[in-house]
Amino acid sequence: MLLGRLTTNALSTAIVVLHCSLLASSVIAQEKADKADLAKLTAQLRDKDAAVRRSAVEALGQLDDQAGVDLLISALADDNQDVRSAAAIALGQAGSAKSVEPLIRMLQSQRLRDRRSAMIALGTAGGDKACEALIPSLQAPTAEERDSAVAALGGARCARAFDLLVKALTDEHHFVRASAAMSLGDLGDKRAVEPLLAALNNNPTDSVKTGVAVSLGSLGDRRAIEPLDKLLKTEKNENVRQQIEQALGRLRAIPLDKQ
Repeated sequence: MLLGRLTTNALSTAIVVLHCSLLASSVIAQEKADKADLAKLTAQLRDKDAAVRRSAVEALGQLDDQAGVDLLISALADDNQDVRSAAAIALGQAGSAKSVEPLIRMLQSQRLRDRRSAMIALGTAGGDKACEALIPSLQAPTAEERDSAVAALGGARCARAFDLLVKALTDEHHFVRASAAMSLGDLGDKRAVEPLLAALNNNPTDSVKTGVAVSLGSLGDRRAIEPLDKLLKTEKNENVRQQIEQALGRLRAIPLDKQ
């Protein structure tokens, strides 16, 4: 019996050792593959064809490698707009703290699309520095920039921007107002319920009504049930009606004692 147990234990140990050996080999092989990929992508970033460089940037965004982040940062200075935008978005998704400052500098670009790409990326990356850098863009002269800034602040969950996002509900452009409504829902602050309901009384467009309905549903405050129910009775746009119905379904599912 003892011999059997010893044999079994030895076999188990051998299996564990073999498993660890295979795992280590797999890790080493993956590291070699990543280095090979990195070398290939580095070369592609110098290609004359912008499409090749953009593909390289997108592939770098999939690598879990700090060297890849450095290459993406360098790609922010590419002479092609599509490559720069792709690099910014990839950096935002990578979530590296090292990428925040270069993206903030990109906000000062003379090119509108560069600035908007940087905003989107910072909204994805999040963090206090990103939030602080995005707030001034709410005063941008173009509606496109204000829209991107509003959406980015919501994506980054910038609580300090709450009052400014409420103010954006009255922006002259409806798509900025719609983005503001969505971003207030992203913040998850129930103080937004009253200004969101007020936005429904300001001749809202379909996009604004949709944004308000989605956010009210996510905020989970039953005070929104009656106004949304009233809106549903007169709303003719099927897509808007669908969002209102979904919001009402979520709100009515909340127990009264959970408010």
